[in-house]
Amino acid sequence: MSLRTFKTVIAIVIGGFLIAGIYITVLVVQRQGALQQISAYYPAWEAGQAASEFIRLEHRLAEFHHPESGVDKDEIDLRFDILYARAKTLNEGRFQDLLDRDPEHSATLREFQDALREVQPLIAAIDSDPTAARKALDILRPHEGKLAQLASAAHNHGAALVQKDQQELVRLHWVFSGIAVVLIVIGLALIFLLDRHNRLLGRAHQELHVLAHQDALTGLPNRVVLRDQLDQALASLRPRGPTVAVSYLDLDLDHFKDVNDSFGHETGDELLKAVADRLRDCISEQEGQVRNLISRFGGDEFAILQTGIQRPEQSAALASRIVEALRAPFSIDGQELFIGTSIGIALAQANVTSSQILKHADMALYYAKADGRGTFRFFEQAMDEQLQARRALEVDLRKAVTNGEFELFYQPQINLRDDEIAGFETLLRWHHPERGIISPSEFIPVAEDTGLLSSLGEWIIEQACREAATWPRDMHVAVNLSPVQFRSRGLVQTVSRALALSGLAPQRLELEITESVLLQDNEMTVSTLHQLRRLGVRIAMDDFGTGYSSLSYLRSFPFDKIKIDQSFVREMSQRADCLAIVQSVASLGASLGMPTVAEGIETEEQLRQIEAAGCTDAQGYYFGRPRPARELVYTLAALKNGVKVA
Repeated sequence: MSLRTFKTVIAIVIGGFLIAGIYITVLVVQRQGALQQISAYYPAWEAGQAASEFIRLEHRLAEFHHPESGVDKDEIDLRFDILYARAKTLNEGRFQDLLDRDPEHSATLREFQDALREVQPLIAAIDSDPTAARKALDILRPHEGKLAQLASAAHNHGAALVQKDQQELVRLHWVFSGIAVVLIVIGLALIFLLDRHNRLLGRAHQELHVLAHQDALTGLPNRVVLRDQLDQALASLRPRGPTVAVSYLDLDLDHFKDVNDSFGHETGDELLKAVADRLRDCISEQEGQVRNLISRFGGDEFAILQTGIQRPEQSAALASRIVEALRAPFSIDGQELFIGTSIGIALAQANVTSSQILKHADMALYYAKADGRGTFRFFEQAMDEQLQARRALEVDLRKAVTNGEFELFYQPQINLRDDEIAGFETLLRWHHPERGIISPSEFIPVAEDTGLLSSLGEWIIEQACREAATWPRDMHVAVNLSPVQFRSRGLVQTVSRALALSGLAPQRLELEITESVLLQDNEMTVSTLHQLRRLGVRIAMDDFGTGYSSLSYLRSFPFDKIKIDQSFVREMSQRADCLAIVQSVASLGASLGMPTVAEGIETEEQLRQIEAAGCTDAQGYYFGRPRPARELVYTLAALKNGVKVA
């Protein structure tokens, strides 16, 4: 029964009590009225008294002339006055009902009263007129029978009324008794309902307690419970006790979002349940003096509180066991799913709060993910310092976008066959007002994490096209696209708008992508590449050879250029395998009709080696460092003179 239904039933019962109470009050009033009618009913008695007084008066009149009777005029007057008063009252009050029912009775009473009025003068002269008594008797005697009949009728009428009132009293008695029984039953029902209500409230309170302290999906304790237990554990630590007694492990599932996106949230929920079961299996609630509390914080985040540990190695062993347990495949609805977990561990230190413990574990988790996921890291104080520096960098980065602190630098790409500058690769530089120039390797990851890279990438493309439009018409500009930029659905529109605004010929724009871009979503990636190709821009594969499927990507999309990663170029002189790779890539490019660019040329020897290997283009500090657009030169001779002067 729902609470709303229960309240409705209670309202109906209470309403029934009110109605029954009102009706009982009405019945009591009716019963009192009936009793009053019975107690106050006297018409039959009045008629009987009138008949008795009539007979007494006749007897006194008959005995008046007998000296031995002792009847005198005063007694005659008294009897007459009483009879006259009785006759008068019969015309009033309740006796009138009987007279109204039968006109004959009314006529009888009227004739009797007329006779009394006729006799009244005779009674007054009874002492002076010896015949007065006889005359009075003669007048009254004809009415004796009629008056007796009237008294009898009044008696019968009164008996009928009494019987009717008694029947009404009996009916009221049974109705009252029935209502009393109903009220008793309703009272019992109300007691039952109140008892059930109390049990429902108790159950609801229990369910609320469970909801407030337990994760509904996995049945594990939730954040509230773990936070409370953590506070208690920290409060129980002695100021000068062991430095390690409480350990907090923050778990975040790796690639869980991919499962949700690929198989749906229902499969994701089932996977979370399976993860919770596996955690229960590999983590006992108590291991010696060590107690473990597993909790789910929400989403794909779990946490474990260890109390009573003596060494950090105990937490490390538990974390290692969890990583191995969650690395094994999960079978969900016939699908074999692979995930993993990254774990951040924070140990309780002196005077540390629960909020600080959670914060430290979260920092350690961040670094565990940065280490490649599927591992664990302990919190170190340097992490906090690095995180504060990162946050400060993020704040400055947001200001830099609006303050115009970014500038594009360009590094020349040399066509080895023509021995001239073929174009320039775009490189981003940040002129920090306090720290000077900050390397892209430092701020680009922050821009990716904060979502600033998309807007920054749009600015880079538009600015590069605008500046390249002022160069000689045969030179191209190369712009690197990050995976974040490539995931943006507005990339094609951004490139098209930049070309339109700058007036740069599409074939002079070269977009460089790495294999990490191609690993994301093959169908969508290839579709985007073809849309860019239809705009007329050129596509180059950057850092070729560092991934796993470089050759397969060359087959799936016809790139315009291959750029050999500088790691191979740098070690060509020391490692024969690097030289062989460079030669193979150059040969592959030649067979596919694609130019090959060797990056990272810093010495003349490296230049001779890549030329011998068959590379068509080169780029590196040997030819010149990146410069802003205002300092660029467009011929190799001017570039070499500038290098010598520098």
